[in-house]
Amino acid sequence: MTEFEPNRCALPDGPDIFCIREEEAIVLYREIFENRCWLAGGIRLTPGGVVIDAGANIGLSTLFFHQECPDQTFLCYEPAPDPFLALQRNVDLHEIAATCRPVALGASKGAATMTYYPAVTAMSGLHADPRREAGLTRTFMKNSGFRDRLIDRLVPPEYEAVPIETQVRTLSDEVREAGIDRIDLLKIDVEKSELDLLAGIDRQTWEIVRQVALEVHDVDGSLTRVRACLASHGFDVQTRQDPLFRGTELYNLTALR
Repeated sequence: MTEFEPNRCALPDGPDIFCIREEEAIVLYREIFENRCWLAGGIRLTPGGVVIDAGANIGLSTLFFHQECPDQTFLCYEPAPDPFLALQRNVDLHEIAATCRPVALGASKGAATMTYYPAVTAMSGLHADPRREAGLTRTFMKNSGFRDRLIDRLVPPEYEAVPIETQVRTLSDEVREAGIDRIDLLKIDVEKSELDLLAGIDRQTWEIVRQVALEVHDVDGSLTRVRACLASHGFDVQTRQDPLFRGTELYNLTALR
């Protein structure tokens, strides 16, 4: 990967941010800030609370949570180097009390190869499928009202993919090393690594988690397995699907004590 400097841009009716591609940042801004996707289902932010942002990308979710409730502390995880740099810049720009970690969260400590998509950085992950991800984007655009001819022109049959070596850590190890004794919100958006991340949370860590907001790719029964995992740790779980993702594998879960 080549060295780069994140672009600074002004979001529509929103704050200045650093990003990789302005077009992608605008889509994420609408989903996070305008549709308020992470606060659906009764999620509440707590003054003085601790938020873990797993799959932080450039930090728009962290920025949203911070603007909604400024008196919070964040742990942000983003393994891809370019989005991680933008994440750090955004945390500094908006004076967010956040620790940013350039690692992936998984079932055990080790090393892994992730797939990075320069054109759609938020879809990058350890279990990526360039053709499948392009198909998901096509469905999203069709549900959004774009015509097939325009979609064919804008979205390739499969995305350009760049392999990146990254370190993997468990969330429980990270929490212990950070000295955290409460997690008011665990937000997870890790592109088909949801079950891996959940497997890296031990019983002691689950006991301090109050709320979970999670995006699930329902591949090979993942949705059912994630729901069962959360229920087994004492959460009431709600499932929903944004109408724009109708016909795709993407679902959102909210888990409350």
